[in-house]
Amino acid sequence: MTPRRRREPSAGFTLIELAVVIAIVAILSTIAYSSLARNKPRANLASAAVELQALLHEARQSALASGEPVAVLFYPGYSGPGTAGATGYVIVYQDACFDFFTGGGTCGVAYGTYDPALLAAGTNGALQSAVLDTMSLPTGVAVGPAAAMGAGARLPAPLAGVPVDAACAFCGTTGGAVRFDPRGQASFYGLSGTTVTGPLPLTEGASLSLGFDPAVAPDMSGQRTLVILSASGAVQAINGG
Repeated sequence: MTPRRRREPSAGFTLIELAVVIAIVAILSTIAYSSLARNKPRANLASAAVELQALLHEARQSALASGEPVAVLFYPGYSGPGTAGATGYVIVYQDACFDFFTGGGTCGVAYGTYDPALLAAGTNGALQSAVLDTMSLPTGVAVGPAAAMGAGARLPAPLAGVPVDAACAFCGTTGGAVRFDPRGQASFYGLSGTTVTGPLPLTEGASLSLGFDPAVAPDMSGQRTLVILSASGAVQAINGG
């Protein structure tokens, strides 16, 4: 009697096993993509807040070093160069003529009529103002939300006197500015169209919050709030979630 030949086990996957593997890979890819899609906006928000805090600090240091006021101008609704789909632009302006917020009579450049697209700097003889730096907020990050930390929100002492219940405590309808004087102290101005208001009665300090742009990341929440103290000009960051 001829012995029956033993069948060797088949190598590789059956069609059912292959289908299961493909399904698992698809599920894992979907989870990874979803995680990356949520992590990128959060990373953008965190890095934008760090960059803005550093920019404010450098503006104050420039005022101390130069003996001239240095202002940080915020345009929440303006799109900077090369930032299609993003809004929020910041300009650091060194005011050698000490007249940027009072009509620009000496050097010919004033806050009320300043065009962020041109980045002009006033001059008069030896007096030469300058644009020291600019910053565009990344796509998905904007000044906001409108309520910031919420209506009636207050920080614990010693920051209890700093308003944090608005996206920008010193901004008008067009924007706002933080001005560091040669001693490093901060004052605040609002801009509505061509009307400049200030210095504002924010004796303790003011705040500005960055959050997620609802048009780009409608399902994201959280913010970073920067508190600028009037007397010292110091800038503190607060994680809002």
